[in-house]
Amino acid sequence: MLPVINFITPFIFMKNFVFIFFLMMLPLLLPAQDDHNHSPLGQEQGLDPDTITTNIATENTRQDPALGSEDSFREVKAALDDFPNLHPLVVHFPIVLLLLGAFLQLIQIFTLKRNLDWIILLTVGGGFIGAYIAGVYAHPHTQDLTEMAKKVLEQHDKFAEWTIYSSAVAATLKLISLFLLKKNRVFEIFVFLILAFSAYSVAEAGHYGSQLVYIEGVGPQGEYLETEKTDGNSKGEGHSH
Repeated sequence: MLPVINFITPFIFMKNFVFIFFLMMLPLLLPAQDDHNHSPLGQEQGLDPDTITTNIATENTRQDPALGSEDSFREVKAALDDFPNLHPLVVHFPIVLLLLGAFLQLIQIFTLKRNLDWIILLTVGGGFIGAYIAGVYAHPHTQDLTEMAKKVLEQHDKFAEWTIYSSAVAATLKLISLFLLKKNRVFEIFVFLILAFSAYSVAEAGHYGSQLVYIEGVGPQGEYLETEKTDGNSKGEGHSH
């Protein structure tokens, strides 16, 4: 009897092993069986293989916007020639420098430090140079503006001109305070008033400039702008500087 039991035991063990293995593989077999029960991709809808391939390619493009896009062949950093106008690259310097200069001049009224006078002179001088370049050499030439955009541009140009003139006066006054009227608090107050007006003008010019871009749509991707390569005889709505 014992030999019979010893002969049957391996078969019982093998049966149990196969049963356990089947239970372990069952979750993997069910999805495969489900796939066999369904028609191949697009077969139920009557789609031909070319259409299926096109749909797959379209789906891949949606998942990766860089695929099939012109942007994938462009440099991240644009060259200067890619800009329709250089005004946006220059105009931020006078905004920062003139606002900073007015703040430093306010401090100078109470401190009367000669070293601070030099810093203010450099700051205001740099602001004047930046405002002049932005308003004269890098001034955008516009075309086909809406009536509202024309009004906004007129205000922008007005405050930009005030910024150029007032910053030039402020820089000249700082030269006087450095070499002629040294540590004169009354004169420093006068210089501060001019610089405060310059800061106000550049802030207003920046406000109307932002309105032109973000509300009126002038500038983004060259909209309503004549490019630098446009024929010089063409007439725009902006000023010719």
